[in-house]
Amino acid sequence: MPKCVIILALLSIGMLTAAQERPRMIRVSGAVMVGLVEKSALPVYPQLAREKGITGEVISKILVDETGRIVMTEPVDGDPLLVAASIDALREFRYRPYQLMGSAIKVESQVGFRFANNGKVEQLSSIPNRPEFKTGVLKANGSFVLWPRKISGEEPALPPELSGKSGAVYLTIAIAADGSVQDIRVLGGNQAFIEPVVSAVKRFKYEPQLVDGIPSPATLEASYHFGSSR
Repeated sequence: MPKCVIILALLSIGMLTAAQERPRMIRVSGAVMVGLVEKSALPVYPQLAREKGITGEVISKILVDETGRIVMTEPVDGDPLLVAASIDALREFRYRPYQLMGSAIKVESQVGFRFANNGKVEQLSSIPNRPEFKTGVLKANGSFVLWPRKISGEEPALPPELSGKSGAVYLTIAIAADGSVQDIRVLGGNQAFIEPVVSAVKRFKYEPQLVDGIPSPATLEASYHFGSSR
């Protein structure tokens, strides 16, 4: 018998702000930037590194300007020989400009390469969460806001009687300065799905929002969509 599964969980999550203030810079994940690549090049595996059996990943923080050009590269992890090769390759990268509120904006992100012992080099499609890098924005007033990040709690699961049924739940989640869920407001959705979703979200724990390094309350918007696998 085919099993019914959740095909999408946490469809969208975004900051709610009292005023639609345009930031000076936004920080996004490396996975987002992979989708914006227009031109790229893989590093050349250094011969000395291969002779010494040096392998591993190189992670760099990058700053991309409004034209999609990398204007700053800062290595954060990797062997020096592999780092040098990676920086050379990044000089060839070009991105589609990141759009916010209808216009291009400066973006800070990460990019990574993996150097394997068979001599193969590949770009990482995703980079694990690192303590020194959280998504956020540099606001027009100069303050830097790092958004909350969920660190624990099981995603909502449906009870057997809802198995195979389709539905959605739309929420706002108020997160306290200690990272706990302080309040949940249901914006809409299918009534039968609301209780299991809210029950799960109440147990979530977050790294709190940081405003200039200070933990601060935040409000997130989230939507959960459920349906049968096809």
